[in-house]
Amino acid sequence: MNMMNMSMTTMSGPVAKRHRMWMWYHVDVEDTVLFKSWTVFDAGTMVWTCFVVAAAGILLEALKYARWATEERMKIDQENVDSKTKYGGIKIPGKSEKYNFWKRHIIDSLYHFWQLLLAYILMNVYMVFSVYICLSLCFGLAIGHFVFASRTGSSL
Repeated sequence: MNMMNMSMTTMSGPVAKRHRMWMWYHVDVEDTVLFKSWTVFDAGTMVWTCFVVAAAGILLEALKYARWATEERMKIDQENVDSKTKYGGIKIPGKSEKYNFWKRHIIDSLYHFWQLLLAYILMNVYMVFSVYICLSLCFGLAIGHFVFASRTGSSL
């Protein structure tokens, strides 16, 4: 086995140049993003890919905001229920508390699942190590944070 002829490709032969696995940051436009069918081979497909990746970053931030907003809405709804179930300062126990806990927990878990799934997919996209794709992901996340984090009312 000749060690000098090893290349950083996923296949051998003439097709191999289209499916490189980079281990460093690069500016070449020959990349495969997530799937074999999503191949960047020219500037046009790189621009399209960068817009899709930036939109996915914005979507991740929107999902984080939606999770926060849903949690806040459920807290307010619970406070309204608590204020209606009190009689003379004594809380009237009921099955609705247990039901509301599980409802809130299931909804939050579903948000958590989709948020983690998208975050790990975007991590794999970043690991293509294309400077253009990495920057577009960071810009998408920054734009999403700018748009949605301002609505949470948290101060820096």
